[in-house]
Amino acid sequence: MILVVGGTGRLGRAVVPLLLQAGQQVRVMARGTSQPFPQKMGDGVELFRADLASDEDCRQAVAGCTGVVFAASGFGAKDTNPRAVDRDGAIRLIRAAAAAGVRHLVMMSMHGAAPDGPIDYLRCKAAAEDAVRSSGMDWTVIRMGALLEQRLEIMAAPLESKGKVPVFGSGSVPVTYTSVRDAAAVVVRALRDPALRNRVIDWGSQTLTANEMAEAVFARAGRGSVQRIPAAAARALSVAAKPFSPFLARVADAAAWEESGAASFEYAPARAEFPDIPVTGLQQVLEAAPLNRRT
Repeated sequence: MILVVGGTGRLGRAVVPLLLQAGQQVRVMARGTSQPFPQKMGDGVELFRADLASDEDCRQAVAGCTGVVFAASGFGAKDTNPRAVDRDGAIRLIRAAAAAGVRHLVMMSMHGAAPDGPIDYLRCKAAAEDAVRSSGMDWTVIRMGALLEQRLEIMAAPLESKGKVPVFGSGSVPVTYTSVRDAAAVVVRALRDPALRNRVIDWGSQTLTANEMAEAVFARAGRGSVQRIPAAAARALSVAAKPFSPFLARVADAAAWEESGAASFEYAPARAEFPDIPVTGLQQVLEAAPLNRRT
């Protein structure tokens, strides 16, 4: 049995069917609030409604499992925060897994994770990485870039109502993105391939600027213009928004970090090591989920 923590989220929903195709039984752990449980996720899937804040829920979630995929994240959820999910919740789940005899835990992390990282999310991910490395279990840490599909969705959402795509900062700074499909593929590979045991791997799909992303969205939608938010405004928003919208503050904080250039990384060596895992880039993602054109 493989436990997928955050199995109703964007990444978890991509991981589960791949595990089923590989012949695994899967238990999905989620709160069922931010993303509701689907009616059915397929034969061989057990749905477990639980909260990472509960020691007992974590113990029940890992019971009988040989492997765990931690794909939950508090960054994009408006009703929670990274400290509760990506740090404290992850550490609680890791301890429960180790106590239950789980053999291997795959931790989804983020490029830039470090104890002294410039944003809280990266510091939370670093704490979770430290916990899994010292757990006594076999482990794999997959450091991704920003999820390509999620960023496209955020950029394209205002097109229908405003005809504009938001771009923080200059839009010319490269950022490395990871597609959900690519992230899910390397998760499943990590669970079966000894070459990915007890190591950290940087996993990206394509490096792009926000201006390039915006132009691709315009080309696909047949319309649109950029709504530019200066870097100074993003930095100010990251502070001013905290009392009334921690989510907006996190987004602005991350945008300011990306503008520094630190969100771009070299992923070619990892890709060369696993050349049989296809690369999913911007155009493939757009073609898989085309934007609506105005008639």
